[in-house]
Amino acid sequence: MKNLFIVGAQRSGSTYLYQLLDEHPCVSMARPVRPEPKFFLNDELVLKGREYYEREYFTDCEARTVYFGEKSTSYIEKPDVAKKIKQFYPDARILMILRDPVLRAYSNYRFSVEHKIEDLSFAAALAAEPERLSGAKFSTSVSPFAYRRRGNYIDYIESYLEVFDAKQIRVVIFEEIVGNLQEVQLLYRWLELDDTVVPEALHRVFNSATVPKGNEGRAFRGLVADYQDSILRLEEFLQRDINVWREHHKKIQCNEEI
Repeated sequence: MKNLFIVGAQRSGSTYLYQLLDEHPCVSMARPVRPEPKFFLNDELVLKGREYYEREYFTDCEARTVYFGEKSTSYIEKPDVAKKIKQFYPDARILMILRDPVLRAYSNYRFSVEHKIEDLSFAAALAAEPERLSGAKFSTSVSPFAYRRRGNYIDYIESYLEVFDAKQIRVVIFEEIVGNLQEVQLLYRWLELDDTVVPEALHRVFNSATVPKGNEGRAFRGLVADYQDSILRLEEFLQRDINVWREHHKKIQCNEEI
């Protein structure tokens, strides 16, 4: 049996990606999808070993199953998790789905407001982020307030590259794969699976925030500037431009709706 892990990023379409994979007849994704397993964040569970892990989370495995898959979006921010996965499954495939970091930050913020975690305005929350993250401890697996920091994706990718070969890691751009069967087929082929499968989830929306949007133009423009270096480094890693994000940022700079 092979293994794949959707390790992040939060509020970037990981549930959508989970569904695309779960609907493939050769992939068995860990149950339940909520709450996420976060198995490799728990040292006591890790000590129970591979057999326990597979028995606990993969109860609907079929004869044609090729991959066991897990989605736990906190993993991307935990370099030690990469090492634990490697110990269990040295040949694992690692998936990261990334969204325009400006829009991801705002979605993360709205999610926190919706769940009564956040009571500041978006601009105030961004300003308070360094102090909030400095030596703070949280009941959640990762900080709920890392709105800006969490979008510096290349930092997290590099920590996984220290553990896994680049050929084992695939970065999926949310805006490029949503509703795009060709991109889904490329993903299936990367996993060496039948790429003729057309998932029912292709045009579905998952986990959209319900908190109304505000006028965040100034905060958005500040984030665009903040992320320029990080995006350039990500594009260098991918060896291509992420044009859809560039178009978003042009609209933000011109005060246009995205």
